[in-house]
Amino acid sequence: MNNDLKGRIEALKKMIVEYDPDKETPIKDEIKKLYIDISNALKTLTQAQEELRQLAQNFKQKKSSKDDVEKFYSFVRSRTSAELDIATLLDRAWNLIAVEDYDEAIKVINQVLEIEPKNIKGLGLMGLTLMNKGLYDQAMMIFQQVILEDPDNPFALNNLGYICYKKGIWGEAIEHLTKAAKQQKDRMAMLYANFYLGLVYYERSMLIDAVKFFEKALKLGPNLQEAYYYLGLAETKRYEFQKALEYFEKCRKIDPKARYGRLSDEEIGVIKHLVDPKLINKQAHSDPGGNQN
Repeated sequence: MNNDLKGRIEALKKMIVEYDPDKETPIKDEIKKLYIDISNALKTLTQAQEELRQLAQNFKQKKSSKDDVEKFYSFVRSRTSAELDIATLLDRAWNLIAVEDYDEAIKVINQVLEIEPKNIKGLGLMGLTLMNKGLYDQAMMIFQQVILEDPDNPFALNNLGYICYKKGIWGEAIEHLTKAAKQQKDRMAMLYANFYLGLVYYERSMLIDAVKFFEKALKLGPNLQEAYYYLGLAETKRYEFQKALEYFEKCRKIDPKARYGRLSDEEIGVIKHLVDPKLINKQAHSDPGGNQN
């Protein structure tokens, strides 16, 4: 990937993380434009690759020096075919994961690992795919393999921590997620590590700590809808119904049709139906800013 495309992708990641629904942003148009530019770049590279292969074949047929030709052809094949094929396959795997076609993604990632068995990105995507399929034990083994190759890999630490959370291995979950939350290389991993830490403490009914980590996640990604939802749940468990309603409303505002928007709508209905309105109003007057006690 050239530096221009890489820079645009990093800028787009930052725009998405910092997205504010109340402000106009060109995210949608930039995604379309970047997708087109990447597609055109891939076409150009593919054409260049085929032309180079043909040149190498023609050169081979000249038989002016068999050894030199074989070395040249091997170099062209290894440098153009393998590296470009891996990059293309990894992009295709990402797209398949995004549309939740996990079985096809595994087939594509296996092609990468056949070419380069220790490819870190390929192993990471394999772990993510297995994790999304609920195959936590297999995914854990893959991410542990990544950690052996790259001990500080934020992507692997984050997902390994999430798997430990799902399996109820609290100590290891906190260890991996804390390390991912403190690193500075990957902002997205930092964001989700804080969110997952919030989930760990929420599941353990350590609600003050859970709220702290959900709020940290929202500082990194103000549009993280699920963080607002779980903040609402945490405040409900603390009987802070006014705060809970505010968080559920914020969650619903981001996208009322999305899963967490719909769940927040249900929670709002439950609170308003079951909780004495006088209690909610009393909390609103005593703490109008919704600050933590």
